[in-house]
Amino acid sequence: MIDYFKKAKSHIILVSALFFTIGYADNHSIYEEGRHYKKLGLAEKVVAEDNRVEVLEVFAYSCNHCFNFEPYLDQFDLSKADYIDVVKMPVIFNDAYKMHARIYYTAESLGNLDVMHTEVYRAIHLDRKMLMDEDEIYALFKKHGVSEQEFQSRFKSFTVESKINRAQRLTRKYKIRSTPSMIINGKYIANGPSTRTFEDMIAVSKELAEREFLSK
Repeated sequence: MIDYFKKAKSHIILVSALFFTIGYADNHSIYEEGRHYKKLGLAEKVVAEDNRVEVLEVFAYSCNHCFNFEPYLDQFDLSKADYIDVVKMPVIFNDAYKMHARIYYTAESLGNLDVMHTEVYRAIHLDRKMLMDEDEIYALFKKHGVSEQEFQSRFKSFTVESKINRAQRLTRKYKIRSTPSMIINGKYIANGPSTRTFEDMIAVSKELAEREFLSK
């Protein structure tokens, strides 16, 4: 009987130790470089104030995966830690992507990006519009109260051109090969062979953001 209780006690200790180990792993770094994310060789200096961390989504309006990723990113933005800033950047691989990037930065410049961002996605993926023609693009803005003069003053403005050039440069610098991609503080990309789902991308991004915050 005594031997029985000794064995039972040893089993309890073993199970407790295992439970503690699992619990510890759940609350600490569980994602690995090379498997779940990559470190960017030429990190972009991100100016973050008040110990903030930037999580950047690189997207394309023409990308079906990006369209489907939007609800996950919106939920992340609502539930994220206070120190995280979620921002977006259109990828630019060629002139077609550049036109869609121009739409994004025009909407941002006009101050109606929140509305137009969803509208552009819906126009491309639900209404099957290409949005490569300037008149077709303006028609979309006109629906939301933007005058032709306002549109023309921003569509090819210096501010929009500068942001397009920056997006094109960062597309090359970050070696973006697919979208959506998540860049954390200009140092990491949450892509890897073990990052397979949208949920994985969000979870890896959250952990890398936390690491960045704690390292400040």
